[in-house]
Amino acid sequence: MSIWKGIVELIVSANILTMSLWVTGIVLFAAEFFQPMHKLGYTLGLLLVVAAFVTHTLHGTVAQAFWFVFLTVIVIYVVHIVSVVICKRDWLNASRIGRARERSRKFGTLAAGSVGIAISPINLTGSATINDINLVVYSETPISAGERVRITRVTRDRIIVERA
Repeated sequence: MSIWKGIVELIVSANILTMSLWVTGIVLFAAEFFQPMHKLGYTLGLLLVVAAFVTHTLHGTVAQAFWFVFLTVIVIYVVHIVSVVICKRDWLNASRIGRARERSRKFGTLAAGSVGIAISPINLTGSATINDINLVVYSETPISAGERVRITRVTRDRIIVERA
């Protein structure tokens, strides 16, 4: 039996209750990938997918049970790959927050009022050397390379400058 024939047979033989439970479970599982809910989506999604599996195996065949598990695993794997590609995973965001904290500790000594030189044009973002440190800086107004810049604010994840 081919993969497509097995999956089509599975879908045709499923009742509305089974499909509703399965689709809702997959949606909750996928929602947890894209918007973490403290594992609530994983738990409810898994319970609904298991309930769908049980309701389907009550009147289905062993081959259909295999295709049910196979299709579920493939869909969850695809959702996982998509979520990693578009960087919406919570561990990626936590990593970004960790880097921001590290940067804040490393450059926390840079106080508002410190002066340096723009080493690239700053049009929202750019590079500047302040206190002999090359930094990525942010500015609301465009600043040309070579101009003097002054730090106006240091936040957890940004160093905001203006023309000095």
